[in-house]
Amino acid sequence: MKYASILKSSTVLVIFMNEDLHLLLRELARIRKRPLLVFNSVDIQPESVILTEKVLGSKKFQELDILVQTPGGDPHSAFKIVKLFRKNAKKVNIIVPLLAKSAGTLICLGADKIIMSEISELGPLDTQIAESRQGDVQFKSALNGFKALEQVQTHALENLDIATRVIYERSGLKMLEAIELAIEFSGKTSACLYNQLDPMNIGEYKRSLEISERYGHLILINLMGWSKEKAHSVAMSLIYDYPSHDSIIDMEELKRLGFDTVEIEENQKEVLDKIKIRLQKENGDFIHLVENNKRKNSKNVVQ
Repeated sequence: MKYASILKSSTVLVIFMNEDLHLLLRELARIRKRPLLVFNSVDIQPESVILTEKVLGSKKFQELDILVQTPGGDPHSAFKIVKLFRKNAKKVNIIVPLLAKSAGTLICLGADKIIMSEISELGPLDTQIAESRQGDVQFKSALNGFKALEQVQTHALENLDIATRVIYERSGLKMLEAIELAIEFSGKTSACLYNQLDPMNIGEYKRSLEISERYGHLILINLMGWSKEKAHSVAMSLIYDYPSHDSIIDMEELKRLGFDTVEIEENQKEVLDKIKIRLQKENGDFIHLVENNKRKNSKNVVQ
């Protein structure tokens, strides 16, 4: 059995890692011939940042593989984790065995190369908002409020267009008179829909989405050297262009967006498939660094 650092109930603990998983991770690191950091989290939180810093310490790597498995979490913490990765390694390869969604996708923006399988997926960066309903806390996309507003606006314009055409064709009024009556009619019928939208909530949703937008810009521009125009276009696309927070962003989509994305090499697929299965059985969050025993002589370590 091997030790792994685990996050549980906001406390950093050290417990035994499954021996089979540890051996599989060592095998992947051996095949790829470089150190491997495993970042497995069911919910990225500030404690994740503390543990990542603790595991990496003052180590410096020429090239570091980072296996990321997470459905997401706190975007502020994800941004700090990206900064730690870039501080400790000159080149970062992020391996996504199954999923790196939401805040996990934000972490992947800091990779020089993203390595995936055919079933691996990232996801949109629209921030999730916690809402309490009948005592239960539910999360929903901050985009929902904007989508609702868009639908009401579209309904109002379509309603005005139809009303204008019908009044003009059936009343014998002049076009300007028909438009005035249609505006009055459309305003009254759309008002009930607009009244159901809370402007305070819309403002909160907007601020929440700006968090992902800003962190996306900072990572792509400051840490990855992208141009402001390209970074803005990609960040906005990741936030606004997908119909739901669960939308799948695969290898081909990432390539279209401009990321250096490749499929896992054939000689690594078997061990990665076994790692996928083992990760699904692990309880809790853990961050673990697999290093070569002759680390000081490795070309992947900055002396």
